[in-house]
Amino acid sequence: MKITIIHDPKVQEPQITVTYGYLTEELQALLAEISLADNRIAGEKSGTTHFLNLSDLYYIETVDGKVFLYTAKDTFETKARIYQLEEKLSGTPFARVSKSAIVNLKKVRSITPEKHSKLIMTLLNGEKLMVSRQYLNTIKERLGV
Repeated sequence: MKITIIHDPKVQEPQITVTYGYLTEELQALLAEISLADNRIAGEKSGTTHFLNLSDLYYIETVDGKVFLYTAKDTFETKARIYQLEEKLSGTPFARVSKSAIVNLKKVRSITPEKHSKLIMTLLNGEKLMVSRQYLNTIKERLGV
């Protein structure tokens, strides 16, 4: 892969152009990372709306009809529905792990097999999430295990 970086003081807004002959897994992963760089989602905490970079999110969870965004240390509520977020995050390192949760696979520290064909996923911040049977094969494939 050839990478060219050009500094031009006249440029008002950075621009990234990717040219390829065929799409490899490595390139797909890189494109997913690039797409996260400009994507943000609104989350509310204590009456204030914050604009969170998707790359800062560890996971998204729905609890009692409300959708929450979790970063390393904070929790925010969003008005978006979990299925809408799943669609928006298609092609990124995020993956559905249960009916109620979507995880940023870049934030996974480890996975541990559980009874009844389930997995416990431990994130970099120590949070533990259950991967349900329905999503098990997809998660294993995405994580390369």
